[in-house]
Amino acid sequence: MKNVIPLTAILFFLVSSVYGNSDPASSIRIGEYGFYAYLGPEQPERSIELFPNPVTEGRLTVSSSDNILSVQILNITGKVIFNQDYPPNTTTAEIELDKQEKGIYLVRINFANKEIHTEKIMIK
Repeated sequence: MKNVIPLTAILFFLVSSVYGNSDPASSIRIGEYGFYAYLGPEQPERSIELFPNPVTEGRLTVSSSDNILSVQILNITGKVIFNQDYPPNTTTAEIELDKQEKGIYLVRINFANKEIHTEKIMIK
């Protein structure tokens, strides 16, 4: 019978290898069977704020530590109800939503580095 390593031992090894490794972009090999896990480079933490949430006065402010390329607001069915592009170096966007119905909406923020972040808001 082949040696069997309990799942907890494998997970412990994975966690200890990840936290003990100073190189964020590397791979680990577990056992003789060649199980590899790619540990890609860590993404920098991005600060994003949407306020006020819930929106009560008809105005939403989107603020980010990164440059905002565009902001879209979608209703619950996925229809785009607002779409605005912003000039380079924009980190804050104010959006008028006073004519929108009460409900839950999605805010899609496109960044200059091609990343997209989606948040949920409520309009009261």
